[in-house]
Amino acid sequence: MHRIYGYIIREDGCRERAGNLFPVFGFTCIDMQRSFFFGLCLIVCAAVLAAGCTTTSGTQGAKAPDTAVTVSSANVSLAPLILTPADVPAGFNLVTSREKSANEVGSLAKDLGWQQGYVVIYSSPSNGSSGPSAITQSITVYPADQMSGIVTLVNTNERQINGLDFSDLPLPATGPKTCAFSATVSKKTPTPATTSRMSVISSDSGSSAPTEGYLEVVFAQGNILEVIRMSGPGAQYETLKNLSETAYAKLG
Repeated sequence: MHRIYGYIIREDGCRERAGNLFPVFGFTCIDMQRSFFFGLCLIVCAAVLAAGCTTTSGTQGAKAPDTAVTVSSANVSLAPLILTPADVPAGFNLVTSREKSANEVGSLAKDLGWQQGYVVIYSSPSNGSSGPSAITQSITVYPADQMSGIVTLVNTNERQINGLDFSDLPLPATGPKTCAFSATVSKKTPTPATTSRMSVISSDSGSSAPTEGYLEVVFAQGNILEVIRMSGPGAQYETLKNLSETAYAKLG
């Protein structure tokens, strides 16, 4: 008998001393062992479950980039969007209708996210007293979330030609992202004021300056940008307006 704490200590194990070991708390050594092993099992199970969750989370995290791959090309079928011979005025003949390659566009267009392009050109022959006239439609695919800024940039870039005077035209019914203007020759030799990087954003004119005036409409819907131009003595805004609205209707 311990004279301070009041419990009996014998050599024959926990059963003999269990009765008075913890008289205050009311549980035995056997209960303690069971509680200890039960608690240990809970700790082990929790560790295993935690390890399993960490592994699963790690595996899912490794697969996440596969679901977030950015497609570099929209792969849109642009041919159904072009102006057909039935859409253009009588006397205009199809000169070219083809897709554009990435090698034909400038670095700025690529920086802006150029994905695809298509160009269609119609021409009417000279009538002897005046030269030929042309209708050019350029269709381009850009990221839709950048289209408003691209339309503004195209409108600004197209006006950077020395020797041409630019004037705004009434807007056709081609949506809110639209601009329209005319360019008339003020000098005999118009020259582009922009660098080759700034050229070839949308139209098919390249870095060379047009030698005559023209009318142009720029509009966009979704990820499609269109530039329609009429040049030559046969260029009329009412005709260009109708062509632009016809092309816009094809976008759906």
